[in-house]
Amino acid sequence: MKKRLIAVLVPAAVAAVSAQAAVFSSFDGEHHAVESGSEILFSAGAFEGIFEFSLSSDSMLTFSGGTTLPMLAFGLFDDTDALVSGAIFSPTTYENSFTSVSLAAGDYYYAPVFAPSGPQFASYSFESHVTAVPEPQAYALFLAGIGMIGFAAKRRLGQS
Repeated sequence: MKKRLIAVLVPAAVAAVSAQAAVFSSFDGEHHAVESGSEILFSAGAFEGIFEFSLSSDSMLTFSGGTTLPMLAFGLFDDTDALVSGAIFSPTTYENSFTSVSLAAGDYYYAPVFAPSGPQFASYSFESHVTAVPEPQAYALFLAGIGMIGFAAKRRLGQS
């Protein structure tokens, strides 16, 4: 039994070590409130990670990230491969750099721009947040509620 397990694990480990890069992603279909992704180069070469997702309604999307490289251009693309928004990642950007964009429902993906090369063990990671954009009716209800509060306050002050 142990020999059979070793026979399966050794080729899997060799394949993982000899792989160009490892892509780690929580993206799987519809974008959840928070998603993340990263890529690590196990040997010198180009980053090739693509992180696909869909939005079922108009949304506000915010993302930030960092890299071990001095700089990495990172982009958000639509389903026609057009760059929608981008950011420059560096070792210090993760904590203090956020890029926000309003998006319509549809299919999108994140990827490094220009497929940059990096040395062995170069990496980047990012986090993406999505919130729904309120419908115009929600704004109308909000304004109507404020108007009613103002009217009630005015009537109350007029009676005293």
